[in-house]
Amino acid sequence: MQNRTKVIATYDKYDFAGSIEYMFSTIFSIYGASYHIAPFTRFKSTDYDFSKVLVVSYGKRFLNTEFRNQIHIYASELFSKNYLKPDSMPETPLKKYGEIPVIYCGRGNFDGFIRESENLIETNIDIIASFFFMLSRYEEIVLDKKDKFNRFSATESLAYKEGFLDRPIVNEYIELLWEWIDSFNLGFKRRKLWGDKDFAVCLTHDVDSIRKYRIYPPLRTIGGSILGHRDLRKAFAITIDYLRAKSGRDPYDNFDYIMDLEDKHRFKSSFYFMAGGNTKHDTGYSIDDLYVNSLIRTLQERNFEVGLHSSFDSYNNFRLLNFEKEELERVMEGYVLGGRQHYLRWKTPDTWRILEKVGLKYDTTLSFADREGFRCGICFPYKPFDVVENRILDIWELPLTLMDGSLFDYQNLTPEEGFQRIKSLIDTTKKYNGVFVLLWHNSSLDDLKLPGWIQVYERTIEYLGGQNIFNDTARGIIDWWEKGEHVYRAK
Repeated sequence: MQNRTKVIATYDKYDFAGSIEYMFSTIFSIYGASYHIAPFTRFKSTDYDFSKVLVVSYGKRFLNTEFRNQIHIYASELFSKNYLKPDSMPETPLKKYGEIPVIYCGRGNFDGFIRESENLIETNIDIIASFFFMLSRYEEIVLDKKDKFNRFSATESLAYKEGFLDRPIVNEYIELLWEWIDSFNLGFKRRKLWGDKDFAVCLTHDVDSIRKYRIYPPLRTIGGSILGHRDLRKAFAITIDYLRAKSGRDPYDNFDYIMDLEDKHRFKSSFYFMAGGNTKHDTGYSIDDLYVNSLIRTLQERNFEVGLHSSFDSYNNFRLLNFEKEELERVMEGYVLGGRQHYLRWKTPDTWRILEKVGLKYDTTLSFADREGFRCGICFPYKPFDVVENRILDIWELPLTLMDGSLFDYQNLTPEEGFQRIKSLIDTTKKYNGVFVLLWHNSSLDDLKLPGWIQVYERTIEYLGGQNIFNDTARGIIDWWEKGEHVYRAK
């Protein structure tokens, strides 16, 4: 009895077998196709009925035997002697296939990007290398450029420089390859990613601060308004705000408002709490504060997720991050499954390794702080690949689409401009059946500090609530995705 595998992936670049097989498995598990991967030298053609099987081959030369239905992807120079060296970076400006930027071009000996003949499609769009470049965050290792917070900034990225940061380019490649697969009419059906829903939404909140005001009045801020800007009205407003906070509820202590708003629109979100850190950038609250303890319990009782917002220096410090995780778990009396790095500080692939080592199931850090968009080029969860240790990491990355501060802090957008950016990214994510991941700090819902932005969050929730969406916490999104992944690979 012959193997029932529908797709066979084969390749000839054996020194990079791990990277290539990682990309093939990621692609075909997204489609939901039954697949088998084998290097060309170990390929046993007698195991398959080639009238019913599609072969996707990858290499510098054309890999052909008696295949009846084949897509051949010509390899570029990424996986070569210059791997992890600056010479392996894409040549810019990028060429385009229609409107699609081609990050790596293959070396097939024909003009253009596509050549079709009977039951054969050949392409010089090196989808495998281009996928890998984005998902592994390859450029962040090779270029090693940092901003003042030791982060790789959006403006240094290929996606920003080539104008596609607001497009999930990996998803565009996924759709392009599917068009070719579907053209063979072999009866392949893509799996439904979110049941009968169009796309998924994951709302998240980093709890940097619980209170805007400490013990003393904000005299420096009031004085600055009067002396620096001669704004008596603002100084008066800050004074009233402080007095109200001391007699009632602090502007940052708006968790009931957030939960009620999201409950009203049938959302559940994830709240990431800090449990350590001692720099000026870290929290002003203690995880052992009785009010914080009570808040965490309330969130859990109302079925919101509580996760870890790792401190400023934890992104490259295993002991510190592990300590903070254990501290939060002690307070929660349960396991922390995921979270996000403070200030979106990140070092590829080191931070992934640390998160994996401490036992987190997922991370949702990877967007750029200075620009919103698709840092990893994809709006699906995925398992990252460590290009230094040459292995798939045992942690899910749920790429962050947008952080609130990217709009009003780094780019100084107006509330209306910010909402239009958010709406555009929601619509793009919907187009590709992806996951829209939003970070909105509780401290960004302070109308005195950020006039008009609380209304932006409310409008965003209303806009999302009117869509046919799959909503869950970050943990719930990963659980759902994981159930559908890695069940298609043939033995």
